[in-house]
Amino acid sequence: MDKVKEIVNQVIVRGDDALIELTSKFDKVKLINLNATIDELREASDSLSEDVKISIDRIWDQLKNFHDSVKPPNIGGGRDGIYFGIIWRAIEKVGIYVPGGLKSYPSTLMMAGIPAKVAGVSEIYVCSPSRNGKVDPALAYVALKLGVKSMYKVGGAQAIAAMAFGTKTVTKVDKIVGPGNLFVQAAKFLVSDKVGIDGIEGPTELVIIADDSAKPELIVKDLMAQGEHGPSTFLVFISWNDSLLEKVNGILESLSKGNSSDMNFYLVKAKDQADAVDIANRISPEHLSLYVRNPRELLSLVRNTGAVSMGYTPPAIIDYAAGPNHILPTNGWSRFRGGITVYDFLKPIMYADAMSPSKDLVRASITLAKYEGFQIHGESIGERYE
Repeated sequence: MDKVKEIVNQVIVRGDDALIELTSKFDKVKLINLNATIDELREASDSLSEDVKISIDRIWDQLKNFHDSVKPPNIGGGRDGIYFGIIWRAIEKVGIYVPGGLKSYPSTLMMAGIPAKVAGVSEIYVCSPSRNGKVDPALAYVALKLGVKSMYKVGGAQAIAAMAFGTKTVTKVDKIVGPGNLFVQAAKFLVSDKVGIDGIEGPTELVIIADDSAKPELIVKDLMAQGEHGPSTFLVFISWNDSLLEKVNGILESLSKGNSSDMNFYLVKAKDQADAVDIANRISPEHLSLYVRNPRELLSLVRNTGAVSMGYTPPAIIDYAAGPNHILPTNGWSRFRGGITVYDFLKPIMYADAMSPSKDLVRASITLAKYEGFQIHGESIGERYE
């Protein structure tokens, strides 16, 4: 936190100069311009292979359909002479952080950008570390589809600070969303008193609950798939079936002997299905897989997780194309929030039109205002209606 606080302060004080200097120091990239021009984005996008473009377009349609289906309508009603309701308004300026550098994650830009666009966000800004000062072709293609206002070739804690406070080049936003490493998440936490954030995401977590209908080879494959995120990934397999636990353990041990994996796994023996879900609820994982015969029945017991893979469904398809988001709460945050949806980019504005409220409601308001010591509140109400 101390290191990140120093980085944030440098950006606040020195702006663009700090961004260029810190990018050179941490990413070994000397930036000529922080902002990717539209011509840069088009040139990079044009170099992307057609099959990747087609894949992005297909996944785009699926994700957009998911978020369109959950976008809330404006609602209104009335009671006791008062008309009231909620209108939903989109956040105006959103900053999306996309990890990068050695690898590129266009899926993350879609996961954050599509619900923002469906919500009606008018200005979307993106920060992602570049490769030798150039924007990844797939990121450029998605950015153009999103119609982003600007894409900055900056990563790390310094990118978060720039979007939170603004610099000469980087626009100050109202909310920052997206995953990232420990330094990025620490920076999001530090600036969260100045700008909205979606949460603290990372390291990745997966809990699998399975019965004897599950294939042990697929359980191991799903665990290892999430383990690709790094050695700090939290990987847990829970079952009440001794034979399945032994088979999964045997496969993992053989992988360990072959030195083909540096991942850590936790195997947990539960009493039964209900106990397994209770354990998962206490862990409150990012991803939960219900690899059982009756996943929909078991889903009714789930209270804490970011996203659930049902039955034969691999958790990895949620990372790409199923519809739900892969930007999900970790570190137990699923106890009080979920993954990114259109709701993360909307604000409910409540209203009331009290032209002729009932007399007992008016009298109750005045009485309670006086009880709380707000005499003029009561008078304001009374002079209108009494």
